Amino acid sequence: MDIQIDSRLVRKGDVFVGITCNALKAHLAEAIANGARIVFAEGCDVDDPAIITVSDARLTASILAKIRYPRQPECCVAVTGTQGKSSVVHFLRQIWAKSERKAASLGTVGLFTDATECINPPDLQLPNLTTPDPVTIHRVLEYLDSTGVTHLAFEASSHGIQQKRLHSVTLAAAAFTNFASDHLDYHKTREAYLKAKLALFREILPDDGVIVSSCDDPTLYDELASIGKKMVTFGLAPENTVRAENVRVFPRHITCDILLGERRFSDVSVNLVGKLQISNILCAAALAYACGMEPEDIAEALPSVTTLEGRMEYITTKNGGDIYVDYAHTTDSFKCALSDFRSICKGRLICVFGCGGDRDETKRQQIGALASERADVVIITDDNPRSEDPARIRQCIMSACPGAIEIGDRKEAIQYAVRSIEPGDVVVILGKGHEHYQICGAATHRFSDREVVLSC
Repeated sequence: MDIQIDSRLVRKGDVFVGITCNALKAHLAEAIANGARIVFAEGCDVDDPAIITVSDARLTASILAKIRYPRQPECCVAVTGTQGKSSVVHFLRQIWAKSERKAASLGTVGLFTDATECINPPDLQLPNLTTPDPVTIHRVLEYLDSTGVTHLAFEASSHGIQQKRLHSVTLAAAAFTNFASDHLDYHKTREAYLKAKLALFREILPDDGVIVSSCDDPTLYDELASIGKKMVTFGLAPENTVRAENVRVFPRHITCDILLGERRFSDVSVNLVGKLQISNILCAAALAYACGMEPEDIAEALPSVTTLEGRMEYITTKNGGDIYVDYAHTTDSFKCALSDFRSICKGRLICVFGCGGDRDETKRQQIGALASERADVVIITDDNPRSEDPARIRQCIMSACPGAIEIGDRKEAIQYAVRSIEPGDVVVILGKGHEHYQICGAATHRFSDREVVLSC
């Protein structure tokens, strides 16, 4: 017997939970026809003794998934926030592993149990989601526990939290990296988006769990502090539990003094790029600290931490200029990325980017204006136009960036930028990061910014 939320996957004897949608009655009928032993549904008026009505189908699915797959690693932590989730769980896994804890991370880029291996558990295809559905999550948790993994860090998206995919996972700690407007096509308002993320700390994190946040954002800190659970903070302000001082940013690494509680570790070198990565590595260190790792072990692990593919990633040098790829695709992440790259650029800052189709349109002109203001050369191209007209998206961006160069073909745009590079220049290719595909209409094509750069 298994738990299913997709009626097409139901086999004889399974339990099916019908998530509310326009086609719910059809899904319930298909599940019963496929042999479902018990069917749960929310607000359904179908007169069938096999269907049990529940008040919250999503929460029911989460609870049943935990009953069916009860095991999980002994220490699980969740990371939410607008930016940095993938990097934080990637860094934390490496910090734990350095101290001989068997660790894993789960999120946008997949499931990892070491620095190089992305895996799929047996008989389970992970969906291309930051936070999978509750049945998949609990199957992954049980698989990791069965293989000896003791520590897991995973990303918690606002969609995943609001849809209660995580509500039955037992957490030791949860972190909020930062907050800016995003996903307004789904949440509609900034307030609803924030409320969805705060539910991780109000509804999912247990009373004895630890909230990890930053004093650098007083408004967000006050909101989290009002929940009344134990807190560990990170950032640059002196009030933070885990903080960095004497920060020096170089083209391919950062050096700083790291303070963990009362312990200071001087002149620590970390192989990361940009100020945003300082915040991410401090968040990961704060989570390790909150979960009981010794300060000296955390500090010892930091120099060996490597960046995640497509996150402020240095790719190569050509003609005396450096080329980077980053996943920045929101207004705030663009602002941070361009500021970081400007700080290490001795020549021209050349920026290549586009905006995704069928997503929040309000950010297109905002991002265009930022690029116009902060970069010396701007090249507008395509980035997963999906069902929209790519030319329309580009023109929307260019209306706020009139001096930009328009090259719709992303490969040609990258090639143009690489050919243009001169000594001291920095080329940054933003938006797709780790992605190895381009979505145009109904077709998905193989595409990697990193591969195109190296082919040049």
